[in-house]
Amino acid sequence: MDIFGEAFMDFLDGKTDEVIMVDTSLSGPEPLPVSYFFRSYAEMPPWERLVLEKSTGQILDVGAGAGSHALALQEAGKSVVAIDISPGAAEVMNARGVKQAICADIWQFDRKGFDTILFLMNGIGIAGRLDRLSALLSHTAGLLTPEGTIFVESADLAYMFEEEDGSVLLPMGENYYGEVRYQLSYKNHTGSPFPWLFVDADNLSDIARSCGLKTKIIYRGTDNHYVAALCKQKVA
Repeated sequence: MDIFGEAFMDFLDGKTDEVIMVDTSLSGPEPLPVSYFFRSYAEMPPWERLVLEKSTGQILDVGAGAGSHALALQEAGKSVVAIDISPGAAEVMNARGVKQAICADIWQFDRKGFDTILFLMNGIGIAGRLDRLSALLSHTAGLLTPEGTIFVESADLAYMFEEEDGSVLLPMGENYYGEVRYQLSYKNHTGSPFPWLFVDADNLSDIARSCGLKTKIIYRGTDNHYVAALCKQKVA
């Protein structure tokens, strides 16, 4: 079921007030306005604008959605390939004028030679679980040029387990606390549950290092939100 694709196409058809309901294992259902995926560069938060400004060369936008980041990059005269697993999203991106919009799964995507790869809007969550993050970073690093950069936006969800006294009581169990179950609904359609990963900066740095990548935090926001730049380690 292509919930994002259906919602995006409805937006293009003039149904601009629709919402996608997002249900997670950490909270009850919350509405996500479809219009959020169609924001202009001026409407983007500062960390997204920072990443877009830092993006150079051949750019790969992973999980590009309705293509707003790709369009902003194009308007700045930059070359970008925008991929999304949703066929409807790829169709909408093409309709909006994204020059290189492809329906593709990053896990199978094998085009190399990118100078910049973007995982905005916690796109790194595609890993699903912490123990799959190494495989995703290794695969993505293989698409980079030697001097290339992967930009990762994510958050440490530890703040959600903070007690009244300020202490943090993380849940005990087999799963990492940043592994969240998502389920999306749009109109009368409900998709299957799927895992999504939020990774703290320390774990990201450690796993990136094991993949031959060094990490630099370039932005820190509220609620442990951050953006990291991952670059290939220089071999002595």
